Amino acid sequence: MSEQRSAGPASPPAAEAAYTIDELMITVMARQLQGEVLVSSVTALGALAAHLAKRTHAPDLAVLSTPESGMEVAPIPTLTLGQFLTDAQQGIPLTMEDIFDAIFLDRFRIWINPAQVDRHGHVNITAIGPWDHPKVALVGSRGIPEDTSHLSEIFYYVTSHTPRSIVEQVDFRSGAGYGPERAAELGRPGSPTLLLTNLGLFDWSGPNHTLGVVSLHPGVSPDAVREATPFPLALVDPVPTTAEPTAMDLALIRAADPLDVRKLEFLAGRAAAEGVVNIYERERQALHAAVWPHRGRSR
Repeated sequence: MSEQRSAGPASPPAAEAAYTIDELMITVMARQLQGEVLVSSVTALGALAAHLAKRTHAPDLAVLSTPESGMEVAPIPTLTLGQFLTDAQQGIPLTMEDIFDAIFLDRFRIWINPAQVDRHGHVNITAIGPWDHPKVALVGSRGIPEDTSHLSEIFYYVTSHTPRSIVEQVDFRSGAGYGPERAAELGRPGSPTLLLTNLGLFDWSGPNHTLGVVSLHPGVSPDAVREATPFPLALVDPVPTTAEPTAMDLALIRAADPLDVRKLEFLAGRAAAEGVVNIYERERQALHAAVWPHRGRSR
């Protein structure tokens, strides 16, 4: 949900495995989704995680996103560049009242991509820098205040685990983590559950509900995570390793996103702009071939 991106530290080397970091993260995200709940996402990784979960272990999920629109002709939906760029939500025809009802009844799940997450689980998607003179204006809090006061599970992810995204204290609280305010006013519902990054999976099991390590991705060392985190982390010894994607997971992800739209979330600046142009051209050529399959062939 954030517009802030950073190249960040190197992810686990792809040469050691038959998958990439985006595919690992999507698989981890999918494994957290289950039950008869409404799942929504405004990011490529979140959308692919929801559809992977629905097609593997959670058939009762109701997925609120374009690939569920009924327009697909193949058994696996295909993510398009237009969906990623426009936050298209054309699936199940629900009103905002319906969606907020689902939130208040704890029947809603979403993977949120904040600009900042701090050690106590407060998140920021509103502004970077001082409130009266921000360096960057972001999308605003949107539905996060409701999510972080009603849902029993709150999931966050960032694609670049650096001191820019994982911070001691967020610049603005778009969503509430742990702390005196939650204890006094909000209670347990809406407290953060998990944080997934390109280095590992985390929760708030540390002292006084501070960030702790659930698992580190294959090839990531505890020292690498300590170096990328601006505050002490609760670590167990030995640190578990994140379970890798299965062959079925990878096949479903790649079939749903043949243009690699998901990889745009890991790019910044010129690389991101070039990635959009490249995917747009590939999508245009594929559409042209589908509409005029015989054009250009010799007679």
